[in-house]
Amino acid sequence: MMDLWLAPWRASLSLTASMLEMTLKAQKTIANAQSMSHFQPMDEARMREAFHEAAGANLRRWGDTADAVNKLPDWYRDLTRVPGGVMTDWFDAARRVKQD
Repeated sequence: MMDLWLAPWRASLSLTASMLEMTLKAQKTIANAQSMSHFQPMDEARMREAFHEAAGANLRRWGDTADAVNKLPDWYRDLTRVPGGVMTDWFDAARRVKQD
């Protein structure tokens, strides 16, 4: 059930990571291009700072997610604490046609 709630979040994180990786590769490619003499590549300190800012934003978003999970109603959290067999048996019993 948590996968249903977190799937959009995971997809957006994956997209963000892909975009960051693509941006860094594009920046390195442009920095290596000889035809752009006015372009100044990002030095290591600025790259590190950008990475730390992105990591900080990522941690803040995970904190927001944790807050959202903590705000879920108690009955929802109770469902996640029962053994897996209980929920499976309950679901199967509700879906199976009873044979006399």
